[in-house]
Amino acid sequence: MAQEKSISLNSHLVSVEALISEHTEKLNQAKEHLQQLTIHLDQLTHTNLQLSEDIYHCQKLDEELRLNEQALQLNQERLHSILGSIDDVVWSIVPQTSQILYLNHATETVYGRPIADFLDNLNLWQEIIYADDQQRVEESQQLLYKTGIQDIEYRILWPNDEIHWIRVRSRLIKDDQGNPIRIDGLTTEITEYKQIKDQLLHDALHDNLTGLPNRTLLMDRIEQGLKRCQRDKNRRFALLFLDLDGFKLINDSLGHLTGDQLLIILSHRFSRCLRAEDTLSRLGGDEFVILLENLSNIDEAIAIADRIHNILKEPILLQNEEIFISVSIGIVLGGEQSVYNNLDQVAELLRDADTAMYRAKAKGPGTSKVFKPSMHTHVMKRLQVANELQRAIERQEFIVYYQPIISLDSDRIDGFEALVRWQHQEKGLIAPTDFIPIAEETEAILKIDQWVLRHACTQLGLWQQQFPNLGSLTMSVNLSSKHLAHPSLIEVLDEILAETGLGGSSLKVEITESFVMEQSKTSLDILEQIKQRKIELCLDDFGTGYSSLSYLDCFSFNILKIDRSFIKRLVAEQDRCEIIKAIVDLAITLNMQVVAEGVETNVQRKRLKALNCGYGQGYGFFPPLDSQNITRLLEQQDTPIN
Repeated sequence: MAQEKSISLNSHLVSVEALISEHTEKLNQAKEHLQQLTIHLDQLTHTNLQLSEDIYHCQKLDEELRLNEQALQLNQERLHSILGSIDDVVWSIVPQTSQILYLNHATETVYGRPIADFLDNLNLWQEIIYADDQQRVEESQQLLYKTGIQDIEYRILWPNDEIHWIRVRSRLIKDDQGNPIRIDGLTTEITEYKQIKDQLLHDALHDNLTGLPNRTLLMDRIEQGLKRCQRDKNRRFALLFLDLDGFKLINDSLGHLTGDQLLIILSHRFSRCLRAEDTLSRLGGDEFVILLENLSNIDEAIAIADRIHNILKEPILLQNEEIFISVSIGIVLGGEQSVYNNLDQVAELLRDADTAMYRAKAKGPGTSKVFKPSMHTHVMKRLQVANELQRAIERQEFIVYYQPIISLDSDRIDGFEALVRWQHQEKGLIAPTDFIPIAEETEAILKIDQWVLRHACTQLGLWQQQFPNLGSLTMSVNLSSKHLAHPSLIEVLDEILAETGLGGSSLKVEITESFVMEQSKTSLDILEQIKQRKIELCLDDFGTGYSSLSYLDCFSFNILKIDRSFIKRLVAEQDRCEIIKAIVDLAITLNMQVVAEGVETNVQRKRLKALNCGYGQGYGFFPPLDSQNITRLLEQQDTPIN
């Protein structure tokens, strides 16, 4: 019995153990599931944290985006406000279709049309271009696709048919593949600017009194005429140089205002004798030049000159008086292959026409004179002289003569004017009038000027040392306009003054009126530097040019030299001298000294002194002399000149 109980207990224990083992296994499996669940929970927790962070970043990005949108909207509003307030048209279009992407309100003021017109008609831009400018604008637009930029000025028509000028600046915008995606542009109204520019250009190229082309425009048209003749060997043109006969008498008797009216009337009469392609210009004073284009021979030019003479036979009514006036005409034919076919000969054409005019005037009033083609020989002679000048400079064939300048108060020598002479080895002594104009056309004049300046200063220094009791003798030296426009002049002056030991106050630089009328910024600077060295400036041949008075304020001149043409009129005691008196009074008012050139008689000396003219120069005192003769004069300086 006990044994059966033992077996039953063992069996029960085995069952319990099996059950425990089974529960243990399930417990272990539950633990594993719990561990896996814990891992998944950790992963889920991490994911939730990452998600929370992502949500937070998204919220931040959303806030930044909202702020950026607000800033963008504000910037767009500002941009629209700026673009809407400017006077220029700002636009953007699609290249292929001309569809408008943007257009500001300045369109209405620049084009005279509402924006709606351009939105309704995409071709309106092209349709309103002025007919004469359409091809040029089309070519510019085609070039835009090649260069990527456009800058062009052209005319447009407003709805009321008014013509306006605009300037269009545009740029072609491309994508990364180089395909055009749009054209951005700026259009500016420039009508007023063009009008002002055209007026300034017109004023610069036309005479203020008559409105005719001036010398600058004439010279340009002559040059164009020469170019046309170079292209067409059979083409000719002619210059007619006109100078009124007796115009000064009309000015003196009826006044300058009447003289101006006469010039205006005559300009209209001359125009009636010309063809549409011809140019009538006024050089100044009573001088006119006519450029006759597209001629076949000189006879056509002579016929027009005769027509001018005939039309002047009709009287002109001024101040209730009939005025008869004639004109002297010089004629030169241009374009002939043997004479004038070079662009550098424009000035020669005008010069030769002027020469022919003076020959005509010598024949008598109301005549014409043709400048002969044989003058080419004269050109060759000038070339020969120019070549000889170069050799003369190398050989130092020049000498300096000195003409005394006399104080009319003391009748004593106050200073000298240095005058160059050419001692030619074969031709002897050559006057400056025979070689200086040729030297002016080349660089030779610069070397001659420097040579004269150095020798004159050296000689004056010797005289000042030799005659210390004679006071401050001075030396006047003429300098070419080329030299006065050359920056190296100041260096040359400083070098010569240092070499000779001469003070700047002992030197006077004489300037011709032609230089004054052609002054430039560089020239003004050079003259100012000259004055800083105490060197005095002297305006030579005063009164012979057309615009002397208008330039006196531009330069601080110390001395005026009255041209000999005024002095020679003082023949008798009763001769009129109002012009000389006016010049002297003007100089005194401006605190300037006055030197009368060309004094030849005692009558002239006395009358000039009575007019308070300070100094005189001329053969009535002394001719130009060499240094030895001047030295002897200075030795006798204590003896007054009778």
